[in-house]
Amino acid sequence: MTPADTAERARQAREYESLHNRLFVIRLLVTALALAVFHFAGGSVHLAAGLRTHCGGWWPLTHGLYILTAVFGFAAFTFPLSFYEEHALEHRYGLSRQTFGSWLWDYAKGLLLELALALVFFEVLYALLHWAPDTWWLFATGFYVIFSIGLSAVAPVLIMPLFHKFEPLDNPELVQRVTGFAQRAGLKITGVFRWGLAEKTATANAALAGLGRTRRIILGDTLLKGYTTDEILAVLAHELGHQRHHDLTRLLVVGSALAGLAFGLLHLVLGKMTLAAGFSGAADIAGFPLLVFCLFLFSLVTMPLVNTYSRRREYAADAYAVATLGSNAPLIGALEKLALQNLDDREPAAWIECLLHSHPSIARRVAAVRDIKLAHLTVR
Repeated sequence: MTPADTAERARQAREYESLHNRLFVIRLLVTALALAVFHFAGGSVHLAAGLRTHCGGWWPLTHGLYILTAVFGFAAFTFPLSFYEEHALEHRYGLSRQTFGSWLWDYAKGLLLELALALVFFEVLYALLHWAPDTWWLFATGFYVIFSIGLSAVAPVLIMPLFHKFEPLDNPELVQRVTGFAQRAGLKITGVFRWGLAEKTATANAALAGLGRTRRIILGDTLLKGYTTDEILAVLAHELGHQRHHDLTRLLVVGSALAGLAFGLLHLVLGKMTLAAGFSGAADIAGFPLLVFCLFLFSLVTMPLVNTYSRRREYAADAYAVATLGSNAPLIGALEKLALQNLDDREPAAWIECLLHSHPSIARRVAAVRDIKLAHLTVR
């Protein structure tokens, strides 16, 4: 790629980043607007009352149908935004290779998955509000932990294959080196898989996915092309660094603590809010928009804190990758290529990075990797 091509790619990345930031704000406003209209226009009350009439007062069925209707309605309301953000914009910048039909099929599968997860999560939440009105938030926190661990375990075997093809990697030499890396990190994996990204996207990625018997290394076919073996191993070593440092456990602990705080605060305010709104109490499904808005607001306020912690863990994983390979050049090369290929803005505004980014900018990561003193670095 010529310097002029690189400069043009960097310009596109800044533009792409700016558009995504605007879309993020728009989605926040649309979400708040949808919840407000659903609540204040009486849509939630009428939906709950109609379902109670037709379901004979059996609240689990009423709640389930309400949740499915509300989530589907929100998806329909935001469909134009999703189409533009996930399909039109990606095609505009040459990142998507999907036809509209292919994208729509993936969208439908994602929506069905979202409906199923929302049904389970909120059915359990409202059951706890019914059965344990004083201590529901404690049980909800425990359920959140189990729910999160369960999703992490089944994702690579049940969820991810819904959208991409996975097959054992047909490269014995690379598989051997990758497996050796994992073993030295003290991790047991079920295999190394080729992640079929190229059919749908021009972006590259790799991951260490799953838990226990479902843990596997997945390498995007878009990464396997155009990257040296050492660069691929550097990306993988970074992912292994997260596992070696128990970052999944760390983030689960942080997430569980925040979930406990969110549910605890919700316990303090939801009952008063629903009574003030004329509902029978916190367990009244008609107050669903209020519950969702409170959780939505909490996640928005705490997002910068979670992102700050996540960025720290990314730096640590980069250091592990450098120590594992004994050189910083492969990781720097991989990061620079990924930034160009995935249209990552190398130097976003500091306040944007602080608020919205779970990963440090490429420029800051490369600078940090360059500053690592190899003579004093050990794998840990």
